[in-house]
Amino acid sequence: MAYRRIVVATDGSASAETAEHVAATLAAALGAKLTIAHAYANPDRAGDAVERAEKIAEREGALHEVAVSAEAPADAILMTASQTDTELIVIGSTGLSASEQLFGSVSRRVVTHAPSDVLLTRARPDDQRPHGAPPYRRLLIATDGSSTADRAARKGYALAKRLKASVTLLFVGHPKTGELVLQDTKLSIGDEAGVTSAIEIRTGDPSDEIVDAAASEGYDLVVIGNRGLTGAKAALLGSVPRDVAENAPCDVLVARTVAQSLGEIEPGEGGIVKSADHKVAVYRDKKGNVTTMSAKCTHQGCTVKWDASEHGWLCPCHGSRYSATGQVVSGPAERPLAPTDL
Repeated sequence: MAYRRIVVATDGSASAETAEHVAATLAAALGAKLTIAHAYANPDRAGDAVERAEKIAEREGALHEVAVSAEAPADAILMTASQTDTELIVIGSTGLSASEQLFGSVSRRVVTHAPSDVLLTRARPDDQRPHGAPPYRRLLIATDGSSTADRAARKGYALAKRLKASVTLLFVGHPKTGELVLQDTKLSIGDEAGVTSAIEIRTGDPSDEIVDAAASEGYDLVVIGNRGLTGAKAALLGSVPRDVAENAPCDVLVARTVAQSLGEIEPGEGGIVKSADHKVAVYRDKKGNVTTMSAKCTHQGCTVKWDASEHGWLCPCHGSRYSATGQVVSGPAERPLAPTDL
């Protein structure tokens, strides 16, 4: 899998400039279309805010377009990603405000609710930004061998293959289990992708060990699934990927692993299944009966997600909620999710 549609979020600030460079060089290397997303507080300044990002994209030879919005920054980014069927959002880890902490409120909301993978970039000076070359050479992929971690690993290997980057697989836990997991991942995913990889096993707290490995061994990108390292029933943004995203010294790719096959959806649960060129919201009731609906919110077309705590569907853009079978629970949406086939 290679990213074909990339959205980069910018407000024209210095903290967003690294994200613009990474997104442009990545789009150029992958042959992807780049959308420059900007949420404006002042319409008269919207042009100035995206001009730099456009110049960087043009210099790198990245095919691009611009999407501006009067929505709040996180809402604008999520809406743009949903409406363009993007596969990757690139955003600075400080969010879109230089005064925010390392993991800002905008970037936190985006990585939690994004309908796609999210690449969080660390701000760095111009001489350390990518110019005319792929942005990553050494990838660290964290895995525990779960099905969700395998999905993240596949994305990491696919990216490494396109960028001609090296890969190290990292397992944190019991050494004997780690050896089995890493050898299986290496053979079944790495070799299949045609990428050679090293393996590393550590013991201790997973978040701490992943961050320490990234810092001490000089990786320039960490790849981790958004469900954490605890399997498919963990929270949407698990504690491990959240901690890694907050504390890793390098860029972090949080791979969305909630797209499932129909067989993985258990009775009483819902999930998003990709069918051909569209996404389907699937609910399997306790008797095993399946309901299939369009995953697009009927308000403004954002991709809904399964909310296990409410046993229904949630639109991350404007908060519309639907029942498990697609009926409107609360607005602003007024129409139910549209029935569709897989």
